Amino acid sequence: MKRILTILMLALPFAASAQDTENYGALWTEVGVTKVLPYNLSIEAGVGFRSHDWLKDANRFDASIGLGYKLGKYLKFGLSYTFIAKHYLSDVEYKYQNDNDFATFQGLSIVDADGVTRAYQGYNADAAHWAPRHRVSLEVTADKRLWKTLRISLRERYQFTHQAARDVDRTRYRDPSFDADGAITDYDEVEDVVKEKAAWDRHLLRSRLKLAIDRKGLAWEPFVSVELHNNMGDSWHLDKVRTMAGTEYAISRQHKVSAAYVFNHENDDDGDQNIHAVSIGYKFKF
Repeated sequence: MKRILTILMLALPFAASAQDTENYGALWTEVGVTKVLPYNLSIEAGVGFRSHDWLKDANRFDASIGLGYKLGKYLKFGLSYTFIAKHYLSDVEYKYQNDNDFATFQGLSIVDADGVTRAYQGYNADAAHWAPRHRVSLEVTADKRLWKTLRISLRERYQFTHQAARDVDRTRYRDPSFDADGAITDYDEVEDVVKEKAAWDRHLLRSRLKLAIDRKGLAWEPFVSVELHNNMGDSWHLDKVRTMAGTEYAISRQHKVSAAYVFNHENDDDGDQNIHAVSIGYKFKF
């Protein structure tokens, strides 16, 4: 068993060495309750919180409810709804214009991908805000225990997410000021406006492979997993690769806690970034 556990822990992905423009830490927490019903049915509910930059900023709150159905020993189906309150941090969008059209410009400039020289004209500053998301998931999970020790599971989840439109406070800055050397020192505030952010929909297929040590009489259940988020609405673009390594601990038949390290490589509408998270969970089953 020790050899298998060593292999599982070493499998914590290769992807962690990827170099990206943004890296930050996070704390993910989750509390879940499961009620076992007749006819192999179960109802599940949960709440969760995620932070950004460890505990510096909130990233999201969520609440979910779902129904599960177990077909035989190896298959389980699930249908769930999740409400997510997503927190967007303040954001700055720089504005440029052609140097030829801005003859008085003396400060910083860039050359874009087309070889055109552009000058800093100003920027838009969006205030931090919350955005509601609605998510529906349909999934099937197959799992089997081998050699009375190793449990292998494969989960395929279709996930539809709708983010509602929202109004965001925006301040526009233009008309740069220069110092004696011709460098930009400041911008004048032009106006405060309300910017409407459009709604969007996202269809994902999330495929997860999980390996765990599951031995009768053992309260600890170490595991590793790899999950791929494929964007069905964008030519199956790989939006995320999520890897986890951790353990669950059964306090009793009803109470279970978990702790894990999560490496999330993202390349979607939320940005190109790496997330290093500590995940802590609690589950109650009755």
